[in-house]
Amino acid sequence: MNITIKATKYTLSPEAEALIEEKLAAPLRLLGEKGDHALLEIEIEEAPPEGRSSQPCRLVARLTIDDKVFHAEAVKPTPESAADRVRSELEAEIRHSRGRTRRLMKRGGAAIKRMVRFGS
Repeated sequence: MNITIKATKYTLSPEAEALIEEKLAAPLRLLGEKGDHALLEIEIEEAPPEGRSSQPCRLVARLTIDDKVFHAEAVKPTPESAADRVRSELEAEIRHSRGRTRRLMKRGGAAIKRMVRFGS
């Protein structure tokens, strides 16, 4: 597992950086063995002034596993709360992808079983 944190126009303390890294490493447990080869890129920046003056922190995370890319983004008042939101989005995307793969494998196996059973 490789985690990269980049702060753009935002001052990030080492404690906050460690906390964000810990929170965003949690979704990697859902990957099992593939989690060892995952690349997690985290970018923290000051939110654009588009009427979001009360929410100054924007956190973007991109998780790359083999050829799949999962993306999550949150704009919150603190980096810790943004990390919580991004973590839940990443976990949801990973679960959805994992369920889709299993569903497709079951459908393929059922189709092969039908072909073998009925000989057509």
